[in-house]
Amino acid sequence: MLKLFTLPGAGAIRSSSPFSWKAESLLRLAKLPYEKEYVADFSKMPKGKVPVLQDGEQWIADSHFIAQYLKTQYQFDLDRTLSAEQKAIGHAFSRMVEEHLYWTSVYNRFVDPIGKPFMMQAMFDGVPSEQAEEIFAVLQANVIKQMQGHGIGRHSLDEIYRLGFADLDAISDYLGHKSYLFGDEITSADVAIVPVIASLIQTPIDTEIARYARAKANLAAYVERFDHAVFGEE
Repeated sequence: MLKLFTLPGAGAIRSSSPFSWKAESLLRLAKLPYEKEYVADFSKMPKGKVPVLQDGEQWIADSHFIAQYLKTQYQFDLDRTLSAEQKAIGHAFSRMVEEHLYWTSVYNRFVDPIGKPFMMQAMFDGVPSEQAEEIFAVLQANVIKQMQGHGIGRHSLDEIYRLGFADLDAISDYLGHKSYLFGDEITSADVAIVPVIASLIQTPIDTEIARYARAKANLAAYVERFDHAVFGEE
């Protein structure tokens, strides 16, 4: 049986890692049996992160390569009916979300002071407060360093969120009244996009960007529709 190494979620959040959420969605849509194992020590993972898919002796790290593996090994291709133009658009949207909007979501949780109380409760419930503060400070410092390296972290809070607003506007405008990005069927772009948007909409943090995402009625409906189609009544 396939095994997915992932991170846990809470409530409607399927995983605290949008990329792990994406990988599990792919396995669900492919109707492949799998089991999950939650990872605490990333040093044991091939690339020091999750998701990782184990298929016998094969270990596939990163959601992109997991998608490629499912396509070649199990003939699972969500984009088989798309035109070359649609595939190009889907690729561009996926990269925008995973390499740009994702970081505004991370900022929303780990750097914006409004996000800290929720994250402290979600991550360190029952941990002595002094110890929890120390661990969170290390995590926050790592996030800030990563965002500085990316470049987006060099902007102010207001500037970072305005960049995120533009991404959300683009997705909302292109989605319009469609069920999914390219019509009535889920494609690989939807699988990449929804977990990142959902992490803004469904995490109860009242930051400016979370409120902006929730105000997009078609995005909120998109997230709910996708979750029901992929995970059913769970």
